Amino acid sequence: MNRSRITASYLAAVLIGTFLVSLTNTHIDLQALIAIGAEIPLTVRLDAIARDLAGFGPTLGALTAIGFAIAFPVAGLIARRLGPGWRSVGFFLAGAVAIIVMISAITIYYRAVLGSLITPVASSREISGLLMLSLGGGVAGLLFSRLKPAAH
Repeated sequence: MNRSRITASYLAAVLIGTFLVSLTNTHIDLQALIAIGAEIPLTVRLDAIARDLAGFGPTLGALTAIGFAIAFPVAGLIARRLGPGWRSVGFFLAGAVAIIVMISAITIYYRAVLGSLITPVASSREISGLLMLSLGGGVAGLLFSRLKPAAH
């Protein structure tokens, strides 16, 4: 199996997952402000996206890389046992669950270690927001399954 192709597939998934989760996070937060009456022009929205990618992106990317490094090999093992028809579904779920676990772990850390009652990723405060964020991980997992050659 070509290690450089696997590495490139993994890095593409991490980058796309990080981008999609960050973008979704920004969108959810801005929509909450709009819901209470704020007006957010396109230039402000684009600036917020860029700032979130620059500020939150590196940490999110590192944590996503760790989560995917654990989730994707497990998904690969399960997919080999269940058959090729389950490969895309398995990697989609692996990416989505990795994001849910990572964001939940951040919240637990803030509460248990720092004694903070805030939700550090505000968009995950509601289950709907957390599930929307997880879709970015799911898309990244699906991308990984398409780019990485299947193991035989």
